[in-house]
Amino acid sequence: MNIFLVVILFLGIGCADNGITEINIGYIGPLSVRATDLGIGPAKAIELAVEQYNETKEEDEPKLNLFVKDDEWEKDKALPLYDELRKDHDIQVVLISNTGGTVAIQGKLLADNVLCINSLNNDELLSSLNENTFAVAKSTEGANGLVAERIVELGLKKVMIMHFPNDFMTRGAMAAKKILDQAKIENLVYEVEKGNKDFTDHFKKFQTDSFEAYIMFGYKAFGFASKQARDLGIDAPFYGSATLMDPAYFNNSEGAIVGTEFPFFTPSDGNYIKANEFLDAYAEKFGKKPNSIWPPMQAFDAANLLISKLRSVNKGLPEGLSIGEWLRSQLHEVSYFEGVCGNLLISEDGMSKGVYFSLYRFDGEGDISNVTH
Repeated sequence: MNIFLVVILFLGIGCADNGITEINIGYIGPLSVRATDLGIGPAKAIELAVEQYNETKEEDEPKLNLFVKDDEWEKDKALPLYDELRKDHDIQVVLISNTGGTVAIQGKLLADNVLCINSLNNDELLSSLNENTFAVAKSTEGANGLVAERIVELGLKKVMIMHFPNDFMTRGAMAAKKILDQAKIENLVYEVEKGNKDFTDHFKKFQTDSFEAYIMFGYKAFGFASKQARDLGIDAPFYGSATLMDPAYFNNSEGAIVGTEFPFFTPSDGNYIKANEFLDAYAEKFGKKPNSIWPPMQAFDAANLLISKLRSVNKGLPEGLSIGEWLRSQLHEVSYFEGVCGNLLISEDGMSKGVYFSLYRFDGEGDISNVTH
């Protein structure tokens, strides 16, 4: 008697007689080198969401497996990492914290029927990408425009806008410039060199032009810039981006960023009760709360929004339709999702609405106060 053993292995989708038993999802973000507060916290938040789901899911709901990759905040690493996730784990969904990286994987998403969710940024570029790309995050233009609105409110007349040379910070700079231009406020946009830590010569030149405010959209290297400007005697107010809460930013500035105003998000800006429940669960699992809370809060919402749909995959997935195709239609139906960041909806272009930042002042290490409330 011949005995045949047939083993069917689906790395991304485990199937059984009662339906799909396992689904693999990936995450790509900065876990080292630069902007780590935009990647480490989100990766942990997604891990927490997946763990909570797996521990409470019904028997007919699929188990989720999460695989995390470090892009070192380099957009060129996104595609190789995505290919690894597909080859090694056959992921059906990838969450990503990098706009440039999101653009880099566009050519593969439709061909692979993989759904992509950017849980960090939400901007005009992302809204123009393919139909498998979604964003669950604040508006890049809206959040960074808050500093320009503040400058208009204060009646300042001449502004320097410095920015790191990537898509997010460039779009933030252009959003601020647009508002200042409309208010007829003189401004100059200056793109800094990647990796630069010494801005003294730049500030010596800027100093002669008597700028009344400095907007610095960048990462921890702008901590050095803030210190160097103050050392030269520049006392004009500083404005920054949400990355200001990176502890390395403060350390590099040696305290010079105290008083800087910047767009930020706290539980008070979202669903206060749910946000604090999340932060407490995060601290219990990982030992402490994240330094910058908005990236993991957005990632937690993105993961849970995804999970809310995957719960019903065995009941709602039509025969012959891929998980990616089915999820795409499911996400487009989201008109109300109660997240930690607020009540979210997905627009026709795949971008979310419902995450609204406020303007805060950096008062000291780990200490901020709301400027707009």
